[in-house]
Amino acid sequence: MCWSISDTVKRFLLSFILLVASVPAFSQATLHRMVVVRDAENQPVPSIAFELTQTDVNNRVYIFDTDESGEFSIPSNIKFQIKLIGVEGKIIQPASFTIPKGKQHVNVVVDINIKRINPVTITGSVQPRLASENPYSVQTISAKTIQLMAAQNLNDVLQNQSNIQLSNDPSLGTSIKLQGLGGQNVKILINGVPMIGRLNGNIDISQIPTSNIERIEIIEGPMSVVYGTDAIGGVINIITKKPMRSKNAYTLQGYTDAANNYNFDGQALGSFQLYKGISTGWSLGGGRQFFEGMDFNPATRSMDWKPKTRVHGNGGLTFTTNKWKTSLNFNAFLEKLTDRSNAEYNLISVTGYNNYFNTTRADLVAVTEYKLNDRNHFRFQNSINGYYRTKTNVRRNLVTGSEVVTRPDDQDTTLNTQINLRGLWSHKSKSNHREWLWGYEVQSEQLETKRVLTGKPITDAAIFGSAEFKYYSKLNVKPSLRMAYNNTFGTNPLPQFLPAGIKLAPIIPSIQIKYDVSKHITLRTSYAQGFRAPNAKELYFLFVDINHNVQGNPNLQSEKSQNYIISLDYRHNISKDIGATFKLSGFYNHIQNQIQLALEDPRTNLYRYINIGLMNSRGITAQSDLFIHQLNVQISGSIMDNESRYDFMSGIASWQMAQATLNVRYDFPKYQSSIQIFSRFTGPTLGYTNTAELYRNSSYYLTDISATKKFWNNRILLQAGCKNVFNVRQINTSLQSGGVHGSGTSGINIGTGRNIFAQCIITL
Repeated sequence: MCWSISDTVKRFLLSFILLVASVPAFSQATLHRMVVVRDAENQPVPSIAFELTQTDVNNRVYIFDTDESGEFSIPSNIKFQIKLIGVEGKIIQPASFTIPKGKQHVNVVVDINIKRINPVTITGSVQPRLASENPYSVQTISAKTIQLMAAQNLNDVLQNQSNIQLSNDPSLGTSIKLQGLGGQNVKILINGVPMIGRLNGNIDISQIPTSNIERIEIIEGPMSVVYGTDAIGGVINIITKKPMRSKNAYTLQGYTDAANNYNFDGQALGSFQLYKGISTGWSLGGGRQFFEGMDFNPATRSMDWKPKTRVHGNGGLTFTTNKWKTSLNFNAFLEKLTDRSNAEYNLISVTGYNNYFNTTRADLVAVTEYKLNDRNHFRFQNSINGYYRTKTNVRRNLVTGSEVVTRPDDQDTTLNTQINLRGLWSHKSKSNHREWLWGYEVQSEQLETKRVLTGKPITDAAIFGSAEFKYYSKLNVKPSLRMAYNNTFGTNPLPQFLPAGIKLAPIIPSIQIKYDVSKHITLRTSYAQGFRAPNAKELYFLFVDINHNVQGNPNLQSEKSQNYIISLDYRHNISKDIGATFKLSGFYNHIQNQIQLALEDPRTNLYRYINIGLMNSRGITAQSDLFIHQLNVQISGSIMDNESRYDFMSGIASWQMAQATLNVRYDFPKYQSSIQIFSRFTGPTLGYTNTAELYRNSSYYLTDISATKKFWNNRILLQAGCKNVFNVRQINTSLQSGGVHGSGTSGINIGTGRNIFAQCIITL
């Protein structure tokens, strides 16, 4: 292999220069002050929009939105009148204000329930938008909901969401499917930056801790125009907590349960004054999560749930002026997973084998946002992502405890790096009836492992744009296009004039239509195409030994897809204490040349990545959220039906699944406490393996019950409860063959069983 780690260092150094170059000069920064928005209970109100009219200079109008700390900045020594826009609510105080010279911030108190009925989203756009105004149907999970779940990672959060399928692998972690599509067809973002480090095509979502998450935004269906060719099934965008520019905040969090989890996390957010005109925020956090593992059969040495030790950290700086906002962020994650074999006995010793999987993730991101004026906004995002995973196999003497590393073929190292450069320009017409979005994205990803036969990076460069037209204040139409260059796949459109190496992928179109049937009812429909080129592993993978015969396929074709979605959305804040939402949606996906690992030659047990030629998925979902005083009830249900061809010679087979969720919370404001129930039902699932073997998985329920109590002016939160009340550990399956790894099974792991948990969060 011609590529080395030294090449990776060079790529990181080059990208770091690009990151630093994205930080603007602040030599002409304008003096400004902070507006801090709080509700009637003195809690920050994030992600809502205000219209400020400058009364002393020709009544000029500005639009501002609050950040995750409930803050925004405005020029000082200017008189404003202020009002809420796009939400049902009122400003308690003040209606107008001037921030005197020398004062750092002013408080604005509002009386609204926007966060529960109509949250603001950022995915797919440059500026935050109310969910009711977004042409995409976006599902939002707030930090409060995550906290009440006592969720420790993204897997814990998403297991309570409908239309999402999760699968657990003892060594590879938890994978996800949206709308029946998974693997490379689902894009996971952190603050808009794509994650890397896929195993068998999947990101292990259990490796994403929740302690630094502000909210999660989920868009189901293709987002390939805005986020690239591997966003056919949907996008999950994780928004992390931002520094607070008006004060410092410190959070400590501890968690333990009867399933042998022991976690501790800490987060600090603050601000300081760099020099006049610049507000500087900082963040620093980290934690350690330890899982001892669990085995349902104590007589064996191997464990059904593998022991894991995880350490994570993050840090960031944010520089803000009236027009510029630049943030530098770093995230790191380390995991050690131990996979033990059963003991082997002989006349002189007892021996076992251990596999140690060590994973390291590191991300460095620079984001610059520039507000030229009220109609033109820019966002530049540069990132470097690194993923490093090693597998070390040892033979352990279970009497003496000594270990010896086994043969080289049993070891493995995977190094995955990515450089992503992205820019967006949003422009609104003077009448606000038209909005254009233009963007570019350049991504280069490289994979190095002894089982991939090439170290050649796959580079994708794209330009894209959309135009959103608003008719009669009720109808929004948003057509979009993406044109991309891929150094591996595509065709030369003008071979007479362009170099032979220029390969353009098919132009990807999409269109979203939103119609406001009434003040509270919105109809959305969309059509989108998708395109995904094979990755390096699917093209060049080679793993052949006495137990395995898995090979890539350099002759693979790209996947092409079409997606149709329609939804009816109802949102109504009936009164201060009563509100309701309801959504009914349906989808249909059609994929050509879907890439799948299949048994190609039973005589040699040869598995190869192939284009199966056809895959369809369709489904319908209904979900409702009801608020009645202190009671919050969320209920949803979905039915999905998929059909696919196993290989070139097989016919069409179909499989189905049904899901339902019921989440209930009741608050006791007088006692600063609440009780909550999170439950999910997964019906019997029909499916098939890569060897075209049909199987049926049994249905199961997952239910968590807990109580929460706050103390010391809401600074201490104590939570206790029971997870997996019905003690679900494994479910029955008719699947008997082990597929590519050759290990049969009669059950599928679902959970670690019923366990009591306790959590404490201290905020200062």
